[in-house]
Amino acid sequence: MFAILSGILSLFGGLSGITGQIAEAYKARANASTDQDRIAADVTIRTLEARRDVMVAESRSPWNQLVRALYALPPGIYLAKLYLWDKVLGWGSTDPLSPLMESVLWTVVGFYFLQDMAERWKRR
Repeated sequence: MFAILSGILSLFGGLSGITGQIAEAYKARANASTDQDRIAADVTIRTLEARRDVMVAESRSPWNQLVRALYALPPGIYLAKLYLWDKVLGWGSTDPLSPLMESVLWTVVGFYFLQDMAERWKRR
């Protein structure tokens, strides 16, 4: 489960990966021994910060939010049926998911919790 969530962070959340790369570039600039190394680090920093800004702006796009909502809909329906219909009301039973589909379900759910946590952390 943790491996799946880390993969999501590195692929989708790319923000945490880019943030780490920016920090490394700042360290490289601080440790640069020549002006040429400092200039190269500055170019890297500007490039990574621009990439980060594009990712942040893209994540606020209504189209991006629509696609995320559509990906979240099936796992949400499955979990709602499982909890409400099967467990709370006791009116049925749901077939278990295959291991692959279970991984997809928990990846989507984990992504939304991690995204919310990252947004709260950013507001601090």
